[in-house]
Amino acid sequence: MIETKLKRIKVSSERDLRNWLAKNADGGQSVMIVTGDKKSPAKHVSSAQVRDTLEESRWVVDQSQTLPGNLLGHTISYR
Repeated sequence: MIETKLKRIKVSSERDLRNWLAKNADGGQSVMIVTGDKKSPAKHVSSAQVRDTLEESRWVVDQSQTLPGNLLGHTISYR
């Protein structure tokens, strides 16, 4: 597993992700969206939810990876 040195944005719901996207609608640099995995249901946002929500805002998932501590990281960039 290769951990990237991107700014990490922790979200625990689709609403959190939408709020972050609304504040960062202009794009900018690539970041890593961090969510809980299936073992952490209170903080879990599925990969499909992340992708669908990002596409609505012209962001895309470049790579997803498992992170330590029951976390998922999604490296995203603006189209």
